[in-house]
Parts: sequence; C-alpha cells; structure tokens
Amino acid sequence: MSKYNRRTFMLRLVAGGSALALSRLSLAEEAKKAVLTEDDAYAKSMGFRLDTTQVDQAKYPKHTAEQKCSECQLFSGGPGEPLGPCSFFGKRLVPVDGWCRNFKPKGAA
Repeated sequence: MSKYNRRTFMLRLVAGGSALALSRLSLAEEAKKAVLTEDDAYAKSMGFRLDTTQVDQAKYPKHTAEQKCSECQLFSGGPGEPLGPCSFFGKRLVPVDGWCRNFKPKGAA
C-alpha cells in the first residue's frame, strides 16, 4: 500500500498549483516595474526620451523644456525619486526628466 493516499495527493496538488499561480503574479508585477527604455517599440512610437532636453523640436514643435515626466499627471513617482511609474506605459518606470508626446500637465482636465 502506498504511503500517499488520494487526499494527500489532492492537497499537494492544490498547494503546488497555488504556489505556482502566486509566483507568476509576482513575476508579472516585477515586469511592470521594469525601466522603460528609448529602444522599446511603443516608447519609440510615442517619441519617448529619457531626457526632455533631447527631444527633436522639429518633430515635436509643441514640446517645451518644462514638459517632463515629473510634471505629467500620468506620472506617479514620489518626490525626490529619480524614477517613477507611468500609467501610460503600463506602470513601467520612467525618469523624472523624461518626456513623451502624451504629456498631460498636472492639474489639466
């Protein structure tokens, strides 16, 4: 007779499945916290720059030097932090001095 019965097998199966699901959730959460780069295809399509002073004025004539991630309503980083999550880029981390063409000034409707 086996030392494992059906009940033990089912309990271990459920526990293992739960552990696997939770580990996948935590990995997905970590992936969201990845730092956005200028090489990212979506970032390129949005004109994203790590430094607002490097934006092509000819391509984005409405851009001003005051427009940067830290002044955007989509940025939710804390004061004094060099990076913060951007809701537009799926909560990926962007620098406070970054910029993209989806810039929305804080306090704007």
